[in-house]
Amino acid sequence: MKLTKYLFISICFLSLAACSKESVDTSLDPAIGSDIADVSYGSNAQQMFDLYLPPNRSATTTKVFIFIHGGAWMSGDKSDFTWSIPSLKNIYFPKYAIVNMNYVLGNVLTGQYALPNQIDDIQAVIDLITAKSSEWQIKPEFVLCGHSAGAHLSMYYAYTKNNPKVKAVVSLAGPTDFEDTFYTSNIYLNVLFNGLVNSSSIPPGMTVNKYASPVTWIRTESTPTIAFFGSTDSTVPIIDQKTSLDNKMSYYSVPYESYIWNGEHNAFANEPNWSDISTKTKAFLALYNP
Repeated sequence: MKLTKYLFISICFLSLAACSKESVDTSLDPAIGSDIADVSYGSNAQQMFDLYLPPNRSATTTKVFIFIHGGAWMSGDKSDFTWSIPSLKNIYFPKYAIVNMNYVLGNVLTGQYALPNQIDDIQAVIDLITAKSSEWQIKPEFVLCGHSAGAHLSMYYAYTKNNPKVKAVVSLAGPTDFEDTFYTSNIYLNVLFNGLVNSSSIPPGMTVNKYASPVTWIRTESTPTIAFFGSTDSTVPIIDQKTSLDNKMSYYSVPYESYIWNGEHNAFANEPNWSDISTKTKAFLALYNP
């Protein structure tokens, strides 16, 4: 009887030990890299991001690089830039974790605003990552990087929020100044802006074009920025958009660099443009977010 009782207790103990071992989640071991898809940061189905955690990360050294897609504030998806993730990992791991985020798309027909709603989405992503930084073993310090509308949102968030956790902005063909005649003379774009911007958020006496322009909000304390523009870009023309950003950054002595790639709006993804942008961006971040 005693032997039977002993065997029963031993079997139970071993079974519990085995279950305990199997239930341990090693996916967030900081020594091991982990890709986590479709992390929800809100109630809307579009409020999702993909998270790429590097191996050998640390809550004291591994910061966060957030990529924000383009699409005229009304289209696009994080999947548009999954091609860049292996390259970004190679460039930034383990110094940065990488986030590829979606935001709720604007819709002029349904009254779904782009501004300031999409800025609120960026804030929600930053807040969630900050809250889970210990669990994910990452440091809640951020670089915002985007293309086109995503670049606009990156600059706009940084210059309007002045969040000390956001250490740098990387703009790829981001529109900077909607008061430029290139935009104000375009009837379609002006109708679009009026449908995508919540008028109740615009300060009295300010036009929607001025309100939506990142350059409007630049001040001495603004976030260090590196900006790239396409030499033949017909969507964000460098003659006005680059010049406007250059002048405002210079006036307020904000740490800033700007460059021109060879080609049109989307040619940043082509070689040798992508490698050149990556090299210059890495050097810029080493200066302003070491």
